[in-house]
Amino acid sequence: MKKQFAKKIALLMAITLCLGTASCGKKEEPKTENPEKNVQNVESTDQAATPETPALQTAFLQANNAPTITAGTAILVEQSTGTILFDKNAKDKMYPASMTKMVTALVVMDYFKAEELITVGTEINEVSLDSSKAGHVNGETLTVKNLIRGLIIPSGNDSANVLATAVAKKVKNNQSLSFAECQDIFAGLMNDKAKALGAVNTHFTNAHGYHDENHYSCAYDMALFGRAYLANSTLAEIANEKSFSGNGADNMFAQNKEKKTQDYSWKSHNLLITSNEYNYSYASGIKTGFTNEAGDCVSAAAMKDGVTLIAIIFNSPDPARWLDAKSLFEYGFNGYEKVELGKAAAVVEAVPLVKHKRLEGDTLDVVFHQDVVAYLPTGEASKVTKTMEYEQEYLAESKDNVVKLKAPIKKDAKVGTASFQIGGKTVLTEPVFAGREVSKGTIWSSIHYFFKNFTSVVFSVKGLIGLGVIVAVGALIFLGARFIGGRRRRSARGYSFRQPISRRGNRRGKRRF
Repeated sequence: MKKQFAKKIALLMAITLCLGTASCGKKEEPKTENPEKNVQNVESTDQAATPETPALQTAFLQANNAPTITAGTAILVEQSTGTILFDKNAKDKMYPASMTKMVTALVVMDYFKAEELITVGTEINEVSLDSSKAGHVNGETLTVKNLIRGLIIPSGNDSANVLATAVAKKVKNNQSLSFAECQDIFAGLMNDKAKALGAVNTHFTNAHGYHDENHYSCAYDMALFGRAYLANSTLAEIANEKSFSGNGADNMFAQNKEKKTQDYSWKSHNLLITSNEYNYSYASGIKTGFTNEAGDCVSAAAMKDGVTLIAIIFNSPDPARWLDAKSLFEYGFNGYEKVELGKAAAVVEAVPLVKHKRLEGDTLDVVFHQDVVAYLPTGEASKVTKTMEYEQEYLAESKDNVVKLKAPIKKDAKVGTASFQIGGKTVLTEPVFAGREVSKGTIWSSIHYFFKNFTSVVFSVKGLIGLGVIVAVGALIFLGARFIGGRRRRSARGYSFRQPISRRGNRRGKRRF
């Protein structure tokens, strides 16, 4: 009998515990801050190829009063985000002339450090007589940085040949290569670089940009190259130099008469940064260009209030190229504003969770992995609204129209997309990621949670109600068990064939008279 009673008590405790972990004190699921957000399901396709983000993206809203320019093709781009603020036939095939040298410098910096030394060879004789030159002589030694200065400031085609030859021989580990071989190798490296940067209509045949029918590019691609160029601090410094005067080897061989060096005095051809009537006070580079076939060109940069703009101008006869660049810069700086829509690692919103370990928290903070910045027409920032869309694989079924995500979720997993709109038109989208790992819940994690939070859970309103229900159910089960057990004992006594035992004395079946 004692064993039966113990079994009933154990059964009662197990039932009570299970009911308690399942329902007792279950907290009300938190709701999202803005329940009227237009949340949609996004199919997750692990097998589908995700298209790469374009290297440059057109501004989702265009500012009014775009300038009229002389250039045959042109583009205006914000440097940090690659936002296109103005576009005039930007992907049309054009001849880049000496603007080519931006890519030459980029390739050189992939293989040499600025302070390394290069000795000039006969490659300086492989330039046309009408080419612009820096004035190098055979056998002299210069630093890479000063050779790039000769490439950019006076636009030296001889500097381009020296750099191209040095890179090609280093890449092939062959000092016996002819100049023709070096030029082909270096042009291949330039084309590879252009492709890696996202170019869509570019092909190079030489390092300096002297006219060749198969040497071409477009304003869109030149803007890509300008962005990459400015991202290198050494190159950005050189692009903004109005002039250079000094020794080609920085006087490191002043006491060594066996090393040939020479002094230079170069002045920039970029009238936007030099002192003249076309100077633009915010200008910071980059490279000019001219051939009869290309016309007057410029890859220009300007920085104001922390914003850098790049203007590419093709075939705009002087002085129009300077005026076109200034007009585009004024349009970009005054017609647009930089709007910060989100910060890297900042919480975008806290989303309720289901099927998770509750001790880890009942919501998941979703975050951006990078600062979210948009360039919008001035005055439009206050009109921006945001909606969230979550990946189907993480969405839980919901009957109350509250978006909930289900465990498990790995930290930094892409869980959805934030969309920013103005007047119903999407101006920017940005993926959001899990700010932490969300573990899948188990019966043991539920039991752990229940006992760890027993006091706060039980003495909540829902907890008291749930506890009352549990006690009532437990009592009913206990009474039911007692009732069934009693009936079984009575039934067993009713069908017994044993003789009754006398309660008086030890003798059986005798009566006293």
